[in-house]
This record gives sequence, structure tokens and C-alpha cells, in this order.
Amino acid sequence: MYRISLKLLLCAALLAPGAGLAAPAAERAPAAVRESAPELVERAEGYSLEGDFESALPLYEKAIAALASQPRKQQQLRYRYGIVLNALGGQARPDLYPLARAQFEAVLDYIEEGASLEHSAARVRSALAHTYHQQAAGEEMPAKALLLRNAYSLYSTAARDLAQERQWHNLAITYFNLGQVCEWQGNLEEAIDWLEKAVALDARHGFADLEEDRQYLTALRQQANPTPASDTTAL
Repeated sequence: MYRISLKLLLCAALLAPGAGLAAPAAERAPAAVRESAPELVERAEGYSLEGDFESALPLYEKAIAALASQPRKQQQLRYRYGIVLNALGGQARPDLYPLARAQFEAVLDYIEEGASLEHSAARVRSALAHTYHQQAAGEEMPAKALLLRNAYSLYSTAARDLAQERQWHNLAITYFNLGQVCEWQGNLEEAIDWLEKAVALDARHGFADLEEDRQYLTALRQQANPTPASDTTAL
């Protein structure tokens, strides 16, 4: 969901399909020797999990460049790099959101040309939407409104495709995020509709997000229909 921590985001990205890019420890080369893409990735992800992004980001860039002759692996790495950049953007580095978007847009272009990856175009589009969504949290109007419109458009398209692909957990997360975007836009009625869809999927499939999503749905309903204050006084 939107409120996931930086460490959890990184762990999810680094343990996701495609993690085979990294080399086993026995194959690590000394830093002074020209490193292969898997070795660069391994070092970058070690730095990322330690929170040393100044060291990690240039290594990701080098690894992506080194995979130019292996476009599928290159795009897998771009997706993971985008997740890292977006997570870091939420940790007081909003300057990295455009770079995160560039990674996801490149991956989308690759998929839409007919290639395939572990992640579908719908999932990549939802990740792209999240860069706008997350950045909007730190912006003021009118920039915030534009970011939220972009997030809403991308999430909506992703949700339609995720439903067709039966990617139920990713769809539930996207519904939650659509609800939050609508809340931030001041559209509580639509926000409630999206959260009801998320809760229904959580309950049907036993997703761990069920209680969190129910609590958010309850809060939205209370915002939309606040309990009127009692005008009676005790005698």
C-alpha cells in the first residue's frame, strides 16, 4: 500500500522476480577489477539495503548500461531501479521522482513493443502512477492537483488491465491507491467506492491488507457522513 516503509519497499524489489541478476558471493570481483552487471547489481543492492544511496545509484546506472546487449535483463533492472528511486523519493529526495518515472516509462515502451517481462504492463503502469501519487504528498497546489490527475489516469488504466489479467493482489493495492488519490482530490464518494472494491478483494482472497483497508474505508465513511454533535444537555 501507499504507506509501506522504505525498507519493505526495497526488500520487496530486491527479492522480486528478476533478483537472479545478482551474482553469488563466490563470484564477486574486487572493486578495482572491471565488474560485470550482476556484480554491479549485487553491490548496488547491498548499498541500498544499508541506506547508502549515494554509493548505490551510480552502480545501478553502470549496471543498466552494461546490459545494453541484453535488453530483457536491462528492463528487469530498470523496473527494480525505479522502485528504489521511488522509495528514496519518499525519503526527502523528491528530485529523484522524474528519474524513477523514466525507468518505468522505458520498461513500458519495451513491453508495448511486444516483449515480455515478469511484470505486466499493467503492474508497471501502476508503479509509474505511484511516483506521481507519492510525489503529490509533498507538493502544494496547483502542482499537487496535476500530479494527482496523472496518478488517477494511470491507476485507472492499470486497474482495468489488472482485472483482466486477474492479478488480484496488485488490483487491490491499486484500488486502495485510487481511493487515496480521490480522497486527496476531495472526492470522498468515489474514494469510498474504490476502497469498497479493495476490501472486497482482500476478503475474497484473504489478503493481509484487509484490516488496514477496512480501517481506511471506515475513516472515509466517517469523513463523508460525520456523526452530528448532540445538542442536548444533561440536567
